[in-house]
Parts: sequence; C-alpha cells; structure tokens
Amino acid sequence: MLDEREVPTAIQEIFEKSRGELDRRVGTLEEAVSALLGEGLGEDLRASAERDAHKLAGSLGMFGLPRGSELARSLEQALDQPGGPAPGEAPRLAESVLALRGQLDAQVQRPEPGSEATNPASSSPRAQDGRALLLVSPDPQLSERLSVEALRRNLRPRRAPTCAAARQLAATEAPDAAVLDVSFDDSVNNDEESLELLAELTRLEPPVPVLVLTGSEALVDRVEVARRGGRGFVARTRSADQVIDAVSEQLERSKATQAKVLAVDDDPVASAALAILLGSSGLAVTTLNDPLRFWEVLENQAPDLVVLDLDMPNVDGVDLCRAVRADVRFGQLPVVFLTANTDPDCVTQIFEAGADDYVSKPIVAPELMTRILNRLDRVRLFRDLADKDSLTGVLSRRRSAAAIEDLLAMADRFGQPVSLAQIDLDHFKRMNDELGHATGDDALRRFGELLTETFRGEDVVGRWGGEEFVVASYGMPRDDGVQRVAEMLEKFREVRFTGREGSGMRLTFSAGVAEYPRDGADLHELYRAADDALYRAKTAGRNRVLPADLEAGAETGGLDVMVVEDDETLAGVLIDSLQTRGYRTHWLDDGQEAVAALSGSNPEFSPSLILLDIDLPSLNGLAVLRRLAADDALDRSRVLMLTARAGEAEVVEALELGAFDHIAKPFSVPVLMHRIRRALKR
Repeated sequence: MLDEREVPTAIQEIFEKSRGELDRRVGTLEEAVSALLGEGLGEDLRASAERDAHKLAGSLGMFGLPRGSELARSLEQALDQPGGPAPGEAPRLAESVLALRGQLDAQVQRPEPGSEATNPASSSPRAQDGRALLLVSPDPQLSERLSVEALRRNLRPRRAPTCAAARQLAATEAPDAAVLDVSFDDSVNNDEESLELLAELTRLEPPVPVLVLTGSEALVDRVEVARRGGRGFVARTRSADQVIDAVSEQLERSKATQAKVLAVDDDPVASAALAILLGSSGLAVTTLNDPLRFWEVLENQAPDLVVLDLDMPNVDGVDLCRAVRADVRFGQLPVVFLTANTDPDCVTQIFEAGADDYVSKPIVAPELMTRILNRLDRVRLFRDLADKDSLTGVLSRRRSAAAIEDLLAMADRFGQPVSLAQIDLDHFKRMNDELGHATGDDALRRFGELLTETFRGEDVVGRWGGEEFVVASYGMPRDDGVQRVAEMLEKFREVRFTGREGSGMRLTFSAGVAEYPRDGADLHELYRAADDALYRAKTAGRNRVLPADLEAGAETGGLDVMVVEDDETLAGVLIDSLQTRGYRTHWLDDGQEAVAALSGSNPEFSPSLILLDIDLPSLNGLAVLRRLAADDALDRSRVLMLTARAGEAEVVEALELGAFDHIAKPFSVPVLMHRIRRALKR
C-alpha cells in the first residue's frame, strides 16, 4: 500500500508512461480543428475527436491538471453538437487545443528530495517492496534454503540464529510473517524462549503470522503453540518451497479482509491513475477497460464495490448497473459512477439504474476516496451483521461453514490436519426454565466470549443453532483439539449465572472432536463424526469432551488410565480432568490392591497408562512397580510415576524399573495432561 507521500510520485509515473497516448489524443483534436478550419470536419474524425476529448476530460484532473480537464470538457461539448461545431467556432477551439497542449507540456516531474527519482539507492529492483519474512533457526543450511526460496517469491528474508537475534531484527522492522524453527525436548526446558518469542510476535499490531517448524511431531505440544498464537505447523522434512507456500498462504489469509474494488473505464490511462488513488488506501483494485468483459470479471473477482464510468462504447455504465441489480447474487453490491455529465437528467438516470453514488469528473482524489470508503464501511457493517451471530458475536452457520471449507482446502494443499469440535451446552433448557431467558442469553453471550478468548484468530468459531457451536482449527490433530476444548470446559463450568430472585446455576457442555481427513473426507462426514462423539459424550454423562474414534468406543470396556493414589482429593481432581478429556478411568487407593488388579495372566484391568503414586499404604509405589515389572505387566501398560519433589533417588529408581515417565508434585493439570497424552501415543 502506498503512503500519502508516495501517491503523487506514482501518479506522476503513470502520467509519464501515458504521455504518448495523451499526446495522441491532443493530436486528434488538433487534426479536427485543422479540418474545421479547412475543407470541413468529417463525421468519423469528429466522433474520434469527441471521444478523445471525453477521455482527456476524465483523466487530466487526476494528474493534477484541473484546467486541462476543463479545456477538454469544453472541446467535448463543442464536438458533441448536432452536425458538429460551426466553422466560425474554429478559432476559439484552436485556442483551447493550444492551451491544452500547453498544459501537457508544462506538466514536468518535480521529484521531492529523497524520493526514488533522486535517490539511486532506492531504485534497485523491488529492494524495498518485498514483504519481510523473519526466519528463526539455528540451522544455517535450513535458513539458506528458505532464504533462497523466499527471495524467489519476492519476500525479503531476515535470518536470525537465536531468539535474541530475532527480537533485535523485529525491533528494527516488524516482519510481515515469521517461520520459527523449534525443538521441543521434554528433557530440558529450552522451548520456553521460543514460545515467548512466538507470543511476542503475535502480540504486535498488526499480529505477525508465525509458522512453527517441527521435527518429531510426537514431541510437540501443539496446544501450547496454539495458545501462544501460532498459525500452524510445518514439518522440517518439508521442502523449502512447501514451507514458503505455507507462508504465502498465511500472508494471503491476512489480507483476506482487504476490500476489493472493480473499476470499469474504457480509458486505460484513467484506469491506471484510479488504481493508484484507490490502492493508496489499501484497496485491492482490479481495472477493466473492455466493458464487454464486465460480467466475466465480476463473477471471477467478486468485488466489494464497483466503480463504473458512465460513458463507454458498446455498453455504457447505466446498462451494466441495471444488469448488476437484476442478478440476485450482486443485487446489494455498491455501485459508484464516475461521470463528467452532471446535469439533472443524467444524475436521475444514474440513480434510477440503481447506483449508490456518483463522483463528477475531473476527479478530486479526497472526494473520491471519502465516498468509496464510506460505502465500504457500510458494506462491512451489513456483512458483519449477516455473518455474525448477534448474541454471541461468533460467525453464523452459513459464514462459518464456508470458512471451514476454506480450511479443509488449505489442509489438502499442505498436508495438515484440521480438528472440528461440535459443542452443545448441557441442560440449557433447564436454565431458561428456572432462571429465565435473559439469564440464558447471558450464558450464551459469555460462552461466545470464552470461545473467542480461547481460540486463535484464524480458527473458525460458529454458532450452528440454539446452544450448538462448532470450532475448526487448522493444523491441530484430534487429540490436541480435545485438550483445547477440555481446558475451555474447565473454565466455563466455574462461571455462575444468576437469575430471578438471586438464584444461580452453573453450566457445562459436551463436545465431540473429529479430525480431517482422518475421520471424514469432507465437512459433512467430519461433522457427522464429531456429532457421533458428542452423542457418546452426552450418553456417558455429559460434561466431557470425546474424540471421534471409529475403532473403539467407551462401550468396549477398555480402560485408558488407572489412577493409583491414596489422596482422595487429588485423585478426584485427576479423575475429573481425565474424564473431561474423554479418558476412561478407574481409581485405586492401595498399593496391594493395585498389584492384585493389574498383574497375573488374566488381570482385572489392563489400562494403557497407570498413574502411580510413590507414597501408598500397604505397598509403596516403587514396590508396586517392581511387582508389575516382574509380572511383565509393563508390556501392557505404561507407568507414569507421581513423585515427591525432593525424591531424586526415587525418580532414578522408578525409571530404572521401567517407568515411562515421572512428574513431581505439586504439578499443574495442563502439564500432567501433556505428559499423559505423550505416554498414550504408541
């Protein structure tokens, strides 16, 4: 986008490039006047001269020549008389043409000091034009490959081997996008600085889209990256062009809200100047000089606003406007006319055709921009009202479904997953009945706010009816989607809603999460898979989030996690957190009972994971682990030890006995859930 200082220079460049065509048009007028002074003005030459005078009247004002536009307009009016101008008018018209030629000759470029025209350093090919891409990686070979590909795409790579170096580069110039190469190694805490940098970049205004390069996906906490604002994941094994493809896709998505304008004018000189003026305000402008191609370009571009010149050959602006208003797809599309003819009959004709506004030629840039931006503001307002649910503030079903389809198409292109969560509030009708509909509306409003707070800006959040919502997250596998929604459930059920006479109630929700393309090949199949999981969550007692799982459901009797912990309060927290996330659980509080239930040739339980506390009655956790190892029970189940913070020797012994992992008390539930998810991945 050009700033205000660059617009005059850009307009002047268009003038210089178009000088030959402008001279030709003035030459046609000179030829017509000469014919009028001599043998007489023929009809063909008169029509050509009138047409060129019309184009000059419309374009010269945009080049800072309002007097030139006035002269061309007077010549157009004289040439448009029935039978052409009288021979007696020839001297006056000759003076006007001479003055018009003088206007063109006087328009010379006067660059300001430091502008591109006087500063050779700024004239290198697109040296300052490419969008800045911050590459953060300790791997110089990877950075080099990405840099080469970025340069090929007209991006300006800025390489940083460390997070500290990246901060210095970002302080000198905010990047347009970033690629962050991370290594999540659970044995050390070297990932926190990368996550902090990620959060800092996404907090900039405007936010920087950050793609995370990952090595082994099994070691990546995608939920944490998403929480910090990461836009997606790309495997380090992907080629450089695939990584930069993903960057380009994010940059395009970041521009998705940019308004699109289709400007139709048969004069390419005027179109080029109009594109500069409109583009200086950040509008994406498509120009069209052949009005016969209007419908083809309109359908292809789907603009937010159309600018039409009134007087064009073959088909004029009024005809095009009527055609737009007759089509149900574009009936509400704003149409602004550009016209040199502002007499009452002409203006009436413009508005009767369905125009929203008109701007008279010669065009005054501030007036043009004010009128167009005002129209676009109204478009955004009405679109927001149509696309968003008025109560919750999230997208409508129609708009969110279209956005999810876009995510699925992008996932196909880059080989990424998309998680789809279907969420339904539990016993919502009871809240309306007992506390009143006003309280129910308040609950829906708060739930919409929580959805917006929890999920990333590029995630799609929609209300699909009543108390039903959907969330689609690009680059997020199903299990991580379950974790993200479960964390929101834990927050939401702590909110108390107060109704009539001070009575109150808390709400929960049930959810099902499916993954594209794992659980469905399109949105319809994906939604059905998530809906089946939601139904199972409701049947299992509500207040939980279940994954779509076509291979094994809760009805099989399988057990995901056995909790062996004698602290009833802690065990309750663990069981609640696990069940919220859809895990099938069982609790034992005694070491001897655990050995009896988990060992033997035909054990009572064969869980995928055992959460085993070291300090247990009758038989401590290490003794239980020793017995399970001797009985080969660890071949069936992994063990995650819950240890005291000071017990290093206990940790070492537990790992030597065959424990898969350990976590020290006191621990946070999100950290424990991350360890559990990792342990359950085979």
